[in-house]
Amino acid sequence: MKKLFALITCFACLQYLTAQSFDFIPGGNTIFEDRFEADPVGDFPARWSTSSGGEVVQLDGFDGKWLRVNGNVAVNPELKKKLPEHCTIEFDLVIKKESCRTVFGITPISDVAAGNIYYKRIGVTLQNMTGYPDVVIGKDVMDVGTKNFSIEGYIDRVLHVSIAINKTRFRVYLDETKIADMPKLIVPEYRNNFFIAGGESVPAAPDGIYISNVRIAAGDVDARSQLIKQLMDQGSVVTSNISFNNQTNEVTPQSYPLLDTLGQAMVADPNLNIQLNGMEQTTNAGAVTDEVVKAKVDKLKAYIVDKFNIGVDRIVTGASNKIKQKVAAAKNGKPATKLKGFLTEIVKL
Repeated sequence: MKKLFALITCFACLQYLTAQSFDFIPGGNTIFEDRFEADPVGDFPARWSTSSGGEVVQLDGFDGKWLRVNGNVAVNPELKKKLPEHCTIEFDLVIKKESCRTVFGITPISDVAAGNIYYKRIGVTLQNMTGYPDVVIGKDVMDVGTKNFSIEGYIDRVLHVSIAINKTRFRVYLDETKIADMPKLIVPEYRNNFFIAGGESVPAAPDGIYISNVRIAAGDVDARSQLIKQLMDQGSVVTSNISFNNQTNEVTPQSYPLLDTLGQAMVADPNLNIQLNGMEQTTNAGAVTDEVVKAKVDKLKAYIVDKFNIGVDRIVTGASNKIKQKVAAAKNGKPATKLKGFLTEIVKL
C-alpha cells in the first residue's frame, strides 16, 4: 500500500513539474504580425526581405496562406526598429517529408539581402537526419548545444515555435517543450532582426519549409511587475487586463501572463495571500448578477491554484460593485477613465 501511495504521489509530482516546464509568456505589445492574408499566392510577401527567393502558397491540408522558404534561402521581416531587450517571437512551421533543414533565430544583420546570416546569428537548427541531433543551438558558426526532439513526429503537422528574449537570455520552445535556455547567450547587436532560413545543403532538398502566423511582441514584464509592486506597496490593485470569452465564459489566453505573474509572486512569497474580487460592466441585457461574476472569479482562482500548486485557502474570491468607485477615488478627485469589460480587484490579505 505504501508503494502504491508513493507511486501515485510521484506521478502527481511529475504531472505538476511537466505543467510547470512550459513557462513561455507571449509579449503583450505586438511589433509585427503577418499571416500573409494580403499577399497574392505566388508572390513574395510585401513585408519581408529575402536572400534569394520564396513565395506565398496555399498548402494542402492546412488553413490560411504560408510562406515557402527553400534550402539555402533566408528571409526576415522588415522591422522599423531592432528587437527590444524583452520580446517574444512566435510562428507556425510545417515540415514536409522532403523538406530542407530549418534554421531560425536572431542576427546582427538587419536585412538578409545584404549579408549572410549563416555566419552571424544566434539560432536553432531543426533537422530530421539519421545520425544527427534533432536540434542544434548555435552562435555564428559554433554549436553551443544539442537537444533530442522527434522532428519526424511533426512531419506534415503544424509545429508552433516560440522564442523568448530577455536581455542576454535566449529560450526556445517547440510546441510546449523547452529545447533551449541559454541565460548568457545574447549580446545587444544580435537583436537587430529575426530570421528564418532553409538549412544549407548540397544538393538542395527537393522541398522547402513553410511558415505562417508570425507574431513578434515586446514583453510587458515590466508592466506586470509594476502591478505586483502596487499590490505589495498599496495593498490592492484593480486591472481590466483579465477577460473572458463571451460565448464560453472561459478565461482568455491573453489573461494568462498577468495571472502567471500573480501566481509566481505567490510561489516566491509563501506569506502572500490574496482576495480576488470581480465586477462586470453593464451590458445591453442589463447588470450581470453577482453569481455570474463570482463564478468567473472562481475560474481565476482555479487557474492559479492548479498551475502553481497554491493552497486553496490562500485565495479568497468574491464579487464587488464598489471596484469602480475605488478606481475613481484613486484618481484624486479627477474623472475616472472609462473602464470596459471585466474588472478584477486584487487585495493583499
